Amino acid sequence: MNINMNKKAFLIAGVVIIVLMIITLILIGVFSSTNKKETISYNLNNVTNDTEYPELPENETEENETENPGQREDDEGQITGEITKAQTDDGGTIPVPPTFNYIGGNSGDGAVIEDSNGNQFVWVPVENFNSYARQIFANNGEGVSVEAWDSVNLKDIADYNLEYDDSVKNYKGFYVARFEAGLDESTGLAISKAGVSPWTQITWQNAKNASMNMYPKNDYFQTDLINSYAWDTTCNWMRSCGINIDESTDYGNYQNSIDGLNRSAETASNERWCANNIYDMGGNVWELTTEQCGDHEIYHIGRGGGYWNYGNLYPISTRAQSDDASNLSVGFRVVMYLK
Repeated sequence: MNINMNKKAFLIAGVVIIVLMIITLILIGVFSSTNKKETISYNLNNVTNDTEYPELPENETEENETENPGQREDDEGQITGEITKAQTDDGGTIPVPPTFNYIGGNSGDGAVIEDSNGNQFVWVPVENFNSYARQIFANNGEGVSVEAWDSVNLKDIADYNLEYDDSVKNYKGFYVARFEAGLDESTGLAISKAGVSPWTQITWQNAKNASMNMYPKNDYFQTDLINSYAWDTTCNWMRSCGINIDESTDYGNYQNSIDGLNRSAETASNERWCANNIYDMGGNVWELTTEQCGDHEIYHIGRGGGYWNYGNLYPISTRAQSDDASNLSVGFRVVMYLK
């Protein structure tokens, strides 16, 4: 009998221990779930010089809920045809991929093409491939030392895109979206059209995917998230055309612009915010790129400044690091190269 009682007591004690362990595990799970790392707002610390800037307002962030639609199937509209040449208003020529038509502008300072759905891109000429290069700009528009690259460990995932490099060599240029990317809610695809809100609240990876999947796979051209080579080359091209790339107040939606709104504006909402037929590369919303910095913790680089910045401090050529979370004031721009 005593033996039976001891067994019973042992069994009861075992059950109690198991119950306590289960309760402890539940409490640990609750505690862990309430202490997850919060989404960090876009970090707008300038990395190009030692100038001190006023503290920026915190920006609301939230997870991007738009699912990446992925690649459209061929049976929804396979792209066929050939890359042709179009004569521009100044007598020059530009290469034009299938489904696009030249609609205006000069080959040297902003020729515009448009696809059958109204998406527009601007030709950026690159006569010398050596000028298709990355550059850190100081606020005086000049490049800074190589040590500055090392200090922030700037890299670009586009460094090894040989197809892109060959395209720039062969065609002597590339296309950049005329407008900040918008969202076509009926298809879930990125668009480059006037009169739409910039596509913000999107993570870096989804911006990258959306840029690459703007068109079905084809043998003629490829879109992608803009890289630092394309951005810096565009800046230098604009400067060669007489545009001040280290003071963008006159052609961007900034806090100190004449028509600054202190909020993001729809694309092409003001003709002042245009340079070489490209809208809002300076100001409006920061634009994500494929450039990144950091050794252990990697941050992607945004370009061009935002509506709450000053155009003389955060001009079109400026850089800033970001986390990869979605943000209401950070968007992106698509670039396109020919095959």
